Amino acid sequence: MAFSKVKEAFTTTERPTEAPAGVPDILEFDERRCKALMSVLTSIVWITDPEGRFVSPQPSWSAYTGQAWPEQEGFGWFQAVHEDDRADVSRCLQEAQSRRSLYRAKGRLWHAPSQTWRHVQVRGVPLLRADGTIEEWVGTCRDVDEQRRAEAVLRESDRRKDEFIATLAHELRNPLAPIRNAVQVLKMRGTADMQLTWARGIIERQVAQMAHLLDDLLDVSRISQNKVDLHKTRITLDTVLDTAIEVSRPHWEQNGQKFELSMLTAPIFIDADPARLAQVFTNLLNNACKYTGRGGRITMTVRREEDEALIDITDTGIGISPRMLPGVFELFSQDSTVLERSQGGLGIGLSIVRSLVEMHGGSVSASSEGDGKGSTFSVRLPAASRRGADASPALDKPTSDRPKLKVLVADDNTDAAETLEVLLNMLGHDARVAADGEEAIAVADAFKPDVALLDIGMPKKNGYEVARILSQTQPKPLLVALTGWGQPDDVRRAQECGFEHHLVKPVNLDKLTALLDERAAGGSGS
Repeated sequence: MAFSKVKEAFTTTERPTEAPAGVPDILEFDERRCKALMSVLTSIVWITDPEGRFVSPQPSWSAYTGQAWPEQEGFGWFQAVHEDDRADVSRCLQEAQSRRSLYRAKGRLWHAPSQTWRHVQVRGVPLLRADGTIEEWVGTCRDVDEQRRAEAVLRESDRRKDEFIATLAHELRNPLAPIRNAVQVLKMRGTADMQLTWARGIIERQVAQMAHLLDDLLDVSRISQNKVDLHKTRITLDTVLDTAIEVSRPHWEQNGQKFELSMLTAPIFIDADPARLAQVFTNLLNNACKYTGRGGRITMTVRREEDEALIDITDTGIGISPRMLPGVFELFSQDSTVLERSQGGLGIGLSIVRSLVEMHGGSVSASSEGDGKGSTFSVRLPAASRRGADASPALDKPTSDRPKLKVLVADDNTDAAETLEVLLNMLGHDARVAADGEEAIAVADAFKPDVALLDIGMPKKNGYEVARILSQTQPKPLLVALTGWGQPDDVRRAQECGFEHHLVKPVNLDKLTALLDERAAGGSGS
């Protein structure tokens, strides 16, 4: 009987060998109970022989698929499975049969009432005889089509969100690029006017902060999708911390805060991505500055505990309430009670810190005695041996010793192109400007540049098309994408089109200068 094992599973009454006179047969009652239960289940209930054949009618299967008993009998039920999913369903069944264990599969099943293929999840268990062989399979097919559709909607929404964030970053970086270039020009020209120096400093700091916020915004998207790749090398911890300190220095100097550093005399070696780990400590230092009042103190202490490096960043700021402390590293975590005492932010910096530290095999924690009592953020990282450490980087050449390069700047943003042209000329190079892709090719043909800095989103011919053409010229210029598009896919596509480097707007002058110096020295940059 097809319901035999299902009845056993749902029967709670001991069965007498013979029903008393006048009492309905308990077996008949159990079977009716089982049928009633199966009729209200939203899943298909099925029973097969050891090989997977239907040997008796399956009412819920018929109701769902529209297959009559002659059509589903034996392996006929297989015809109700989508042809693209049959191989996987069969493989999962065979594996479960060989293991005599739980059968799991997923695929699309024909749904007769809607005349569509719908996604289902299949679960089955073998009922074993005393000798361990399979007597039959009992299982269900659960319709998960609505769930799958909802997940697809969420994935599409997530994809559009990522595209929006990337586009937003690109559009905001474009105006930042000429602003930073102009600031660098003013800085190189120098001035004795204290008010101009003060104004230039404000612009420089605020542009840096905007660029930092854009990077954090994009990093949240990358990390959530596991799209962050670490480029680890063996370095000393102090090189990473020095970078973070220099980036954050303007913040505490502007706020009149005191910074103290306590380092070990012996170097601590770590395996890390220098840029990403510097980002961790920059975020922590900036966070301390943001939540510490004017005249406060920020302390960084570095020590070694067995095979770990421990870095504490302590401030005398507003502290963290006990209510907020457990979730301080969660995305978009903000304490509304202290926002008026901070310099704002997106609430994503600490989430990025935790993710990047954990990607390095470390951990981060926060502690505070409460409101107004400051806070401490502690980072633990695995220490490494000195063996395999990178050599110290060579010092930059003085500007006067730099060979002169011919540099093509192609960008439809006139302000960005012209300010970068002026900046490059001030560095001793010969720079020319093009406003679109076709003009870039014409200028390159006559100018024969050593380096081509190309925007991607240009009219007439975009940067990818220009790069493909220039990569075929002789001598071939060093091709550098200088763009607001900075997602990993953007970098990959640029490389495929012939770009050797990918710089994100607003360009860091030190990076650009180092790249040009390397080219002038006969290399391809770094």
